[in-house]
Amino acid sequence: MGKIITSTDIYKLKKAGIRELVLNEGDLLTDLCREILAREGMRVVRASAMDYAGGQPERAWRGTNDLHQEKAVTPAEPDRHSSGPAPSGNHKYHLVIANGTVMLPEFGAISANIGIRDGKVESIGTNSMEAETTVDAAGLLVLPGIIDPHAHMGLFAPLETDLYTETQSAILGGVTTIGCFFNQTGSYFPLLRRLESLVPQRSCVDLFPHFTIRDEEQLQEIDKYVREGITSFKMYMCGIPDLFPAQEDGFIVKVLETLKRLPERTLMCVHAENTSIVEYASTDDQLKSVNTLAEWAKTHPDLAEGEAVNRAIYFSNKLDFPIYVVHVSSRDGVEAIRNNSFRKGYIETTSPYLTIDQDDDIAVKGKMLPPLRDRASRDSLWEALKNGYIDTIGTDNTTMTLKEKQAANGMVNAIAGYPALGVHLVSVLDEAIKRGVPLEKVIPLMTMNPAKTFGVYPAKGTLLPGSDADLVLVDPNLSKKVDPSFLASRSDFALHEGKTLRCWPCCTVKAGRIAAWNGRLTENLSSGSVLRRQKSTNP
Repeated sequence: MGKIITSTDIYKLKKAGIRELVLNEGDLLTDLCREILAREGMRVVRASAMDYAGGQPERAWRGTNDLHQEKAVTPAEPDRHSSGPAPSGNHKYHLVIANGTVMLPEFGAISANIGIRDGKVESIGTNSMEAETTVDAAGLLVLPGIIDPHAHMGLFAPLETDLYTETQSAILGGVTTIGCFFNQTGSYFPLLRRLESLVPQRSCVDLFPHFTIRDEEQLQEIDKYVREGITSFKMYMCGIPDLFPAQEDGFIVKVLETLKRLPERTLMCVHAENTSIVEYASTDDQLKSVNTLAEWAKTHPDLAEGEAVNRAIYFSNKLDFPIYVVHVSSRDGVEAIRNNSFRKGYIETTSPYLTIDQDDDIAVKGKMLPPLRDRASRDSLWEALKNGYIDTIGTDNTTMTLKEKQAANGMVNAIAGYPALGVHLVSVLDEAIKRGVPLEKVIPLMTMNPAKTFGVYPAKGTLLPGSDADLVLVDPNLSKKVDPSFLASRSDFALHEGKTLRCWPCCTVKAGRIAAWNGRLTENLSSGSVLRRQKSTNP
């Protein structure tokens, strides 16, 4: 087989001013590429049809089979999932996902069947596959299990409670792996041992921890954390009142220098806001007039994020050490990224910043840090995503009920945070389709990229043979109105509540077992595990 041509290849040609695509023997075009070629009026020729004596190339077919357009696809029904007789030999797979449009982050969209055995993807191809259980995915998109690199648990309820309820919400939403941030004083080893005990018992998903480094004891133990497979850490340039204090630049540099001396590849995540600017914008007098999300955003101005992103990039480049800037939210943040060469860095935004802004009618439910921004910032984030400046999409999920959020106390006194795992995937896909952004651009940022960035690829983030059989089937035409009651979170509100979103997951497979089916959890919920990342390499 030749090369699988993806939308990235088409856009490279367009950028170079080339108006035709030459296909060599065995090259494959995804359906989405055909649509883009037709839309752009670009020609397709096959190398075998070229007249090298100077004649004209043969005009190839230019179809318009667009995965985004409405098709006569019936949402998955339970009878799509059929069980056959017990396997009689090694030729049978435990599970086959048949007839789907497989979104391989490395290549794009291909029509293929996936054979799964013992919790691993064993085969992907167009050949017929015999299985103990077969799921007919005709008309559906088949994605790697979604990886949320940025979530918080155990802040407003016991950790064991959030691990149970919020990972169920994640599974329903197609999320199978979560990067979870933890922040405390003193040694993290008791927490790590607790996670090793709790996650297999309570979590439906796999989890890789990030530890915030905020004191000297943690700094002295950092090499021991790395030897335990904890290779990602976090520091706050601007703190969260009553939760997480800010670290001074000098301490941040000291930690970066300590990590750089270690032989293993490690990564520092940074909450980038200028704490001094935020303090000046959040005086008691200014807070008196804060009643809306737009007014709340002024207490953490775009300028504060833009300056801190500049500073984080400078630290990374100067110290030659990788920094991962979390939850970029503003146009100023995007401008800082565009205006700097980030040689070893990574940029994350979140699904709420891509799909909600301060003008949405959600009031205090949308209070967050950094704040939800204006429409111009949301547009800027999508432009940055399309142009390759955004590496990953997380949620910054911070589960709480309206009572725990203290929503009744008004915008100033309410607590920042919201649940987001259950609608993470569908909200981004829905928005991408509305904006005409190819899904091939979006899917890697929610699968392969976070897996590579945090050292869990190729076990996670892909569907290539040998990877963990974590995947999600999405119906591109299934539309539903968001209701917190079916999201399985312990929270009683949702940011997209009442909105109709399109592209819902209809089946989630975790470790080769069907964990969610048509919006309901199955009885076969897989036990999660704490992922260790030993001596990971640069993506």
